[in-house]
Amino acid sequence: MKKTLLLFTLGASTWGFAQPQRPSQDGERPNNSDTKEVAPRPDFEKPKFPGHWGKPPEIQTKDFRPLPGGFGMGSSTLANWIKENIAEDKENGKFPGDRKPDDLSDIEKQDPKKIERETLEAVKEGKLSIEDARKKLDALRKEMAKKGEFKRPVRPQRPAIPDDVKESMDSVKELEKSLHEEIKAKVEELGKDATREEIKVAVESFKETNKERFEEIKEKHEAIREKMKDSRPVKPERPELSDELKAKVDVLQEKRKEMHEAQKELHQNLKEASEEDRKQMIAEFKETNKAKHEEIKSKTKEVKEEIRALVETEATRTSDL
Repeated sequence: MKKTLLLFTLGASTWGFAQPQRPSQDGERPNNSDTKEVAPRPDFEKPKFPGHWGKPPEIQTKDFRPLPGGFGMGSSTLANWIKENIAEDKENGKFPGDRKPDDLSDIEKQDPKKIERETLEAVKEGKLSIEDARKKLDALRKEMAKKGEFKRPVRPQRPAIPDDVKESMDSVKELEKSLHEEIKAKVEELGKDATREEIKVAVESFKETNKERFEEIKEKHEAIREKMKDSRPVKPERPELSDELKAKVDVLQEKRKEMHEAQKELHQNLKEASEEDRKQMIAEFKETNKAKHEEIKSKTKEVKEEIRALVETEATRTSDL
């Protein structure tokens, strides 16, 4: 009897410990020091996917990671689903995710400088066409301009040609066409056996006879140029280089000057040297000045990129590609 009672007591106490803690009357669970608090998941905007992909997977893992294609954050299940759709789009000749190159995602807008570098690398590696890269770079630089990270003068719009200038241009074209046809007729009168000298004399004679007509065309061209000049928009002033950038340019010019002087001296010495000595002198010069040449090359690239970022317009910056 005592043994049975002992077993029943142990069983009851074990069952008691196994019971989950019930919330109190106010709806809160009792405070348990052993219970770990779960950090709340960050609140991100729900990504929008292309319509032809269909609906995302309904059942997903609970992990949280960056999604491919610049679609923000989500689960590994969602990431794999996006990868599969992007791969399928690539096979079908579509831009990944059926998004246009200049259609930036929220992630790309957050760090456009980083995406700019990645885009340039993608072009070098042949992963992205130059045409798509230009569109993407233009969109990225506009985004950087909004953030104040990318400032450069904007090329003004070219104004439409005034109607009176168009009429003058048409008039000049008619005069030039008429003169050209008359010269052609004069040459044809000489026959197929005419020499170059005979043709030259005939053309010069025609020009002399029609001197006033040629002068009229010349004057009309001048008048058109003046009118176009007056209607041309004012060019924006290029920003002045910073003191730091000016110093870099001065140092670079000094190094180039030193290299030029060294090359000049080499050429002078080569004049009096034999063929064998020339080859040796050239090889020694290249080896001695290899480090200097590489330094000038890298510094030139660095300065060029800084100046280009400062003064080029959106319409002219294609030299990156």
